Amino acid sequence: MKGKSLAAYGGLGLLIIFLMLSWQLFDLHLLVEQLRGMLAEPGWLFFMFVVYLLSFVLKAAAWQAYAGREHPFGLYLHGIFYSLLVNHLLPIKAGDFVRAGLLMKKARMRWDTALHSVVMMRLTDLFVLGTIAAAGMLGLGMAVSWYTIAGAAAAALILGAALKLMPIRRWPFVSRHAEQFKAVAISRQGPYIFALVAASWVLEAVILYGIARMADIRLGAAASIWANSVTIGGQLFHVTPGGIGTYESTMSGTLALLGVDWEKAYATALLAHAFKFAVSFLVGAYSLLRMPIGLQEARGWLRMPRKSDLQTNQTSERIFK
Repeated sequence: MKGKSLAAYGGLGLLIIFLMLSWQLFDLHLLVEQLRGMLAEPGWLFFMFVVYLLSFVLKAAAWQAYAGREHPFGLYLHGIFYSLLVNHLLPIKAGDFVRAGLLMKKARMRWDTALHSVVMMRLTDLFVLGTIAAAGMLGLGMAVSWYTIAGAAAAALILGAALKLMPIRRWPFVSRHAEQFKAVAISRQGPYIFALVAASWVLEAVILYGIARMADIRLGAAASIWANSVTIGGQLFHVTPGGIGTYESTMSGTLALLGVDWEKAYATALLAHAFKFAVSFLVGAYSLLRMPIGLQEARGWLRMPRKSDLQTNQTSERIFK
């Protein structure tokens, strides 16, 4: 509950920042001008759409490699599309429960096993995004002192030692997830899964890169990948449909750090988020047609027990041979 409260407060804080930025920076003329620039280059828009879809294909491939190749690839892709749609409709990240529910239904998995695979994919996302964000701060020449780096390293060591020494076995849920994550990392599948997830986030940055390019903003590929990763990481504080407010606040700030004018950074963030909203509804509608689920059924998945009683060792043996 404390974690949820912290996320809620963080999301409300970013939403307030967004409202303040909107009051100060909203420029309809600039926004329309950038939008016209985008519409004037349909080829780039189509390219962005295709590459963005490819990023979901890679995420689905990583999920399939983790959860089991005996189930069709389309099931995992539709699960991600449904998750995307629900997350852009509801003020909470409920899409992951629908994603797990679809896997449970179509693959005839236990609820806890399906949910666990989704949780592990989310943890992998966070690990990859955190790595990209940290590497970007150094690689892009951010003003980060060695004191900060040393402090972060010390904090990581302390956290690792604490997790090692804490009586984690008293919390079976945490213990089982930790064991499964370890199984992923040291298995033959591990590097493949992490590589797919990393490549998917790199590809997703094409949206920011393309919109910046069409708005005559000088933003390199590496800077786009870093800004996108930091922005997505900020979506942990998701308290509005699609993270409205948190996305714009985080992306505006990261672009400003990269030297982009605040007004252009704000307009670019709005357009990038609008593009993602449009794609989310489009692919969600596609999944509703190809693999329909009932509203009552989806609601039932949202009310399913949150705690997993996973048979970790059996699952690990099945997946990581």
